[in-house]
Amino acid sequence: MEDSNRQRITYKQGMSSKELSDYIKAAFTPVGVFFLCTFIIMQFGAFGRNIMAPMSGIIWILGVVVALKIPSQRKSSLNETYLMLAGYNMGLFLMKILIGWSANTSSEQLMATYQQAMPMSTGSTIAGYLQSMLWILAFIAPISFLAMQGKKLFTFRRTESKNKILEQIRGIREK
Repeated sequence: MEDSNRQRITYKQGMSSKELSDYIKAAFTPVGVFFLCTFIIMQFGAFGRNIMAPMSGIIWILGVVVALKIPSQRKSSLNETYLMLAGYNMGLFLMKILIGWSANTSSEQLMATYQQAMPMSTGSTIAGYLQSMLWILAFIAPISFLAMQGKKLFTFRRTESKNKILEQIRGIREK
């Protein structure tokens, strides 16, 4: 009879504001980076779909693989991945804006600005130069991220196998 009158006691521990902010950051950082990348890729049309989307996908996949393979560096690997993705897409978007600004500049405007004689093709040369930089950055940035993460993975594997061999030697000595 007494048991039915007793209330169940449950122990609850509240969540601190730091824990809550960590959970919010952990949930919204990848989602925010994903939506930022998606928005920027859509602004580029075919270039975004055919080049930027696969390169961004490679960066995502590589970042996740390295984070899974190296648990001790998981947080830093994921942060590097988020920063690389945001920087890559925002950098290309900035290049697109610069190309748009320079495409509207004629060589007559440049001559008036610098008070110097310039060839008539100078206005289109600047936009072409920036467009070449856009193409180069579209490939070089993911390749450099691939090299950086590959080196990190290779170094970790080499250190891991070296530590494994040392543990085996120590085990033999103890016997």
